Amino acid sequence: MVSPKIAVIGAGINGVSSALAIQEKIPNAEVTIISEKFSPNTTSDVAAGLIEPYLCDDDVNKIIRWTKATIHRIQEYMAEGNDGAEEMSGYWIQSVKEVPKWLEVMKNVNVLSEQEMKQIAKRPEHKFGVFYSTWYLEPTPYIKWETEKFLKNGGRIVQRKVENIRELDKDFDVIVNCSGLGSKKLVGDNGIYPTRGQIIKVSCPKVKHFFLDDQYYALLNDSTITLGGTKDQHQWDVTVNPKLAQKIFEGNCVNVPSLRSARILSHHVDLRPSRATVRLEIDSKLGKLVHNYGHGGSGITLHWGCALECAALVEQLVAKRAKL
Repeated sequence: MVSPKIAVIGAGINGVSSALAIQEKIPNAEVTIISEKFSPNTTSDVAAGLIEPYLCDDDVNKIIRWTKATIHRIQEYMAEGNDGAEEMSGYWIQSVKEVPKWLEVMKNVNVLSEQEMKQIAKRPEHKFGVFYSTWYLEPTPYIKWETEKFLKNGGRIVQRKVENIRELDKDFDVIVNCSGLGSKKLVGDNGIYPTRGQIIKVSCPKVKHFFLDDQYYALLNDSTITLGGTKDQHQWDVTVNPKLAQKIFEGNCVNVPSLRSARILSHHVDLRPSRATVRLEIDSKLGKLVHNYGHGGSGITLHWGCALECAALVEQLVAKRAKL
């Protein structure tokens, strides 16, 4: 059987994961990742890697299915003894009472009592809270691990900016678009837009639990804490705003007073690829094209579930083309 030639555009966590999932689904496929940027210089690399749907308004049952697949994947990754992934517990504090359906995939979920809220609440708007356990996945070491697997499986990597999907037409049987915000220009999707995120990486061993509210978050990693955050829609500016950085730091210190002793390590800004829904489908206009982009602030949380579905769509196209 002739080996199908498949191109994946984009080398963030969704691009690399899709490429690897395709290799696993179609072992004889020749898969090439084509991207202008690679880790550690992708949008994925800036993420704190909290496993929780964030800034993503897709169907909740889809989100739960994709998140479950990702959690299973992280557990496999952790079982190999890899760095950059661990369970963590903490507080999700809100101004309105809401118990989202996705909490069913988390562990140790406990809705805080009035007495507990009195101890935890730090602001007048802190009215309702949940304590639970989830995971974090640091994108940079994980993407490196996936990339090594991809190359070991015979995958190819090409550094190149794709200006037009048609450039790849004659060389590939199927094209997978994981270009995130690049899809605005690449496939003319005016429904995708940036949501600017500014964060601070700090060191503070005293902090043992994550803490999120409507405005701020302090999230654990192996040796750092990520402080955020901003969610400025349709903002393309990726320069660090010092006044905003101060506000983020001070706001998190109100919520978690131990952060006053934190050592600031670095500041970062990047743009989340936001969309009304994740676009995960075969393109009806160009039948050999599969889309997997628009994950908003949930790229890490949804990545493996989406990669598996993306690979299944590619398999459909390969089977269809084999019959022609």
